[in-house]
Amino acid sequence: MRTLQEKIALVAMTAVYLLCVARYFPGRVRESLVATGSHLLVAGPVTVGGTILVVSVLQRMSDGRLPWDRVFRIFLTFGIIFEFFFGIYHYLAINQPVAVP
Repeated sequence: MRTLQEKIALVAMTAVYLLCVARYFPGRVRESLVATGSHLLVAGPVTVGGTILVVSVLQRMSDGRLPWDRVFRIFLTFGIIFEFFFGIYHYLAINQPVAVP
């Protein structure tokens, strides 16, 4: 990282990612922590896998290693995008009407 602006941007992206990952249940702290932890265990491998694929392609194209902060930015970008779509899916799945037989 070269400048203070890049450091601030990386911290902001990390905060946004953690905000997207958090599962909040009002008044139930333990349930919120358990849901957030289990969500990280489910969604984490998908984000890490996408990051590994993109970083390996970029390294082959540039014939060199990417700096750690660039790899972390790619991870955060994939994570935020994935969490956005996963959140929409989760919201729509919860709000489906239940068919009563």
